[in-house]
Amino acid sequence: MSKEAENVSEWDKWIKDFLKMWFDGLMEGIDQLDEEIRLKVLEMTGRACAKAHATVLFEKAWDESKQDLNLFIKKINEKMGAEIYSRKGENELIATYEKCYCPLVSLGLTNSPTLCNCSPNWVKENFETIFKKPVKITTNETVLRGGEKCNFTVSFEL
Repeated sequence: MSKEAENVSEWDKWIKDFLKMWFDGLMEGIDQLDEEIRLKVLEMTGRACAKAHATVLFEKAWDESKQDLNLFIKKINEKMGAEIYSRKGENELIATYEKCYCPLVSLGLTNSPTLCNCSPNWVKENFETIFKKPVKITTNETVLRGGEKCNFTVSFEL
């Protein structure tokens, strides 16, 4: 390995270690906030995360399905590359993720269960964007809180 490659590798490791410590401090600080403020902060992060990459997929699937919910479920599952969404009833969907897909967790920057308050807002932002009205998200289980998967119920009126 060249000296330059070794330096890049050391720098990358330093950056990752730094970010992990920084996120540990951030999550520790968020844990100390009043619950109302903590939930508001994580609502904003979940919504921002959705807008950063997924909302456009949801909009595209909704448009392609001509706003037919069953066809939408098929299309969004295709776009997401997995059977994530399923119909529960007339006005409910189930969203099941086989693992925590949060990039902060995937990169090893944090594994704080507090982050699980971010995820329902990711789901909420995507569905409120396509339905153009409020939805209710119930967190059923999450990996970081000891569950086998991340599972949410999406309740809505169309």
